[in-house]
Amino acid sequence: MKSNKVFRKDVGQTNLLVKVGRLSGRNAVRRSKAMDLVVTYIEKGVVYEEQPDGSKIQIDIVERNPAQISFKKGMVLHGK
Repeated sequence: MKSNKVFRKDVGQTNLLVKVGRLSGRNAVRRSKAMDLVVTYIEKGVVYEEQPDGSKIQIDIVERNPAQISFKKGMVLHGK
């Protein structure tokens, strides 16, 4: 049995949406910098605000809490 087999039919569409999202994000940042606007982004868990002159200001630190879910064989998931 192949381990890299994909069972979902919409993988191509999902990959395309991710690619388009990255491209539009890059374009938005580039255009914001061209109009001398402040750009806010997260890098390695820290929220930064980049000024038009290129200086960075640290705004906040984002804490990541891993989900406390443990899956076991035969478990039934109920979605709402």
